[in-house]
Amino acid sequence: MVESKKKAVQRIEEQLMKLEVQATDREENKQIALGTSKLNYLDPRISVAWCKKWNVPIEKIYNKTQREKFAWAIDMAEEDYEF
Repeated sequence: MVESKKKAVQRIEEQLMKLEVQATDREENKQIALGTSKLNYLDPRISVAWCKKWNVPIEKIYNKTQREKFAWAIDMAEEDYEF
């Protein structure tokens, strides 16, 4: 009886570990998906104009590599930019 309870506890611990890994994967994929959408579907001029209008540092939405890639948009777009 004790042996069967130990096996049951071990099985439940393994299930818990699998669920924790799945939850971590799900969270990490959310970040990837959001970043991909931002880069592929949003015109960077709109994002830059929004940042300038609301005094949000561009560094908050674009990392260094992205800022280098979108330097043309950062130089071009003002806070009143309209698409």
